[in-house]
Amino acid sequence: MRKTKHCDLRHSEFRILSLLTQLLALFLAITIPTMSLLFTSCSKNTVSKGEPSPTNLVSKYRNVIYTYTLGEVAYPEMYTHVIISFFKTDNEGNLMESSFPHTKDTVKEFKENHPTVKVLAALGGGSFSEFLTPVMMDPAKRKTLAIQLGQFVKNYKLDGIDLDWEYYDDYVEANAAYLDFAKQLRKTMPKGTLLTMAGQKAAEFYSEESIVKMMRDVLDFTSVMTYDFDYNGRMTKRIGYNGNFTETKLTMKKYVDAGCPKEKLNTGLPFYGSKFKIKDDVIHYNGEPCHSYGGGSNYTSTSAALGREGAANPQAYDDNDGVALSLKGHDLYVYDNETTLTNKVNWSCSENYGGVMEWVASDDDAYCTLQKAVTTALNNAN
Repeated sequence: MRKTKHCDLRHSEFRILSLLTQLLALFLAITIPTMSLLFTSCSKNTVSKGEPSPTNLVSKYRNVIYTYTLGEVAYPEMYTHVIISFFKTDNEGNLMESSFPHTKDTVKEFKENHPTVKVLAALGGGSFSEFLTPVMMDPAKRKTLAIQLGQFVKNYKLDGIDLDWEYYDDYVEANAAYLDFAKQLRKTMPKGTLLTMAGQKAAEFYSEESIVKMMRDVLDFTSVMTYDFDYNGRMTKRIGYNGNFTETKLTMKKYVDAGCPKEKLNTGLPFYGSKFKIKDDVIHYNGEPCHSYGGGSNYTSTSAALGREGAANPQAYDDNDGVALSLKGHDLYVYDNETTLTNKVNWSCSENYGGVMEWVASDDDAYCTLQKAVTTALNNAN
């Protein structure tokens, strides 16, 4: 009897242990993918299987997205143009092909799978503009770079080059050099390929005669970087709005007033915002004091901190300047979400600008929330 009871007891324990193991396995199967999606930006590998693809872009407006790699673009057909960022040159004008994140075969495969999407490569950017400055300011080096870029486009069978030379001071001389380089590059590139540019928000840049001529007569389009408006806020310990809608409208209008055709301009849409440290537990608005600038905050990290629902439904909106605000502890998040980006797209289309530009694919959340919102708004604007 003791032996039978002992066996029955061990059998019961085994059944309980087995049940607990199955419950744990079920919990992990549900939790791990969910947490992974929460902390991972949108990509082919993180979008849930079986989730329907967004409606293909049928809008008359351009939908341009920058990305660090083609693999980060989960739904390529949402876009008219995908721009790979960034690659660089050395100080002598020699293109550093190794800095480009893809092989010829990778680009070829992407283009074969998505024939309606134009693929461009972006030169420079905030990280590599320092290498461009000595090249642009030297005629011989400009020529070297133009020749090598033209050959690069041919070799990789790209649809074009996007220029992103930032952070220079002598605008009159530098802009004249920029125009000369764009003209040379246009001649070396294959017929039918695109030449585009990321436009600075500094008035000395877009209002100068050389850049106006470049945008109007040489480039296919310019994507205006209508973000980073909170830069002074970071320096003065005051709240600043990275994607200030008021400043966005003013900057786009000034580009047009300077002489650039509206149809050649894309309104910039940031997928990242700012985080500020607040001494109290009250939401602060533009220009109000903060304890310190707490660092950038893309939509991925904002969703991770606030939760998906929290990021989509902020505690406050600044209706005048079109940003979302949420406070967690002493961290104030100022960012763009589905609502604010939809408002910007609707405005851009109502003003008859050529399209929108999104920076950057990897800053979206795992569900491609912002990208889908932008595409839906463009489709609805027809």
